[in-house]
Amino acid sequence: MKKLTKVLLSSLVLFSFSSIAAEDLQTKLIIQAIPSSEGTVVVEGKPQYEKTFNVVVYSKAKKPIELTGFVGCYKAFDEKGKEFEGRMVQADLLGTLKEEAKEGEISFVSDDASVYNAKFVKWSSQCPNLAKHPQ
Repeated sequence: MKKLTKVLLSSLVLFSFSSIAAEDLQTKLIIQAIPSSEGTVVVEGKPQYEKTFNVVVYSKAKKPIELTGFVGCYKAFDEKGKEFEGRMVQADLLGTLKEEAKEGEISFVSDDASVYNAKFVKWSSQCPNLAKHPQ
C-alpha cells in the first residue's frame, strides 16, 4: 500500500509540475502565425475544414524550452477565444527550443467553417491527446 501511495503521489506531483510548466511556457514564448491556406480535408470519411499557418516560435527564456506532446500542443484561436485543434504539426516546431527560432507549418481543423476565422496560434497544456511518457 505504501508503494502504491508513493507511485500515486509522485505521479500527481509530476503531472502538476508538467501542467504548471506548460502554462508557464505561454509567458516565455513569442509565436508569430501567418495564414498560408484554407481548405478542406476528409479524415476517415469525416469531412473537416482546415486552416494552415506558417509559424515561427521564439523563446524569451534563457534556458532551453521543451515543446513536446508530453506537456502541450499548439492551438489556433479566433478573436472571441474559440479554439481549434491541430491536425498536423511540422516536426521542426517540436523539440527543444533554444536561442534560435523554430519555423514550420501547422494545420488546424474544425467540423465547420469557423476555423477560417482563426487568427492566432498559442502553446497550451489543455490538449485532448497528450502523449504519455514511456514507462
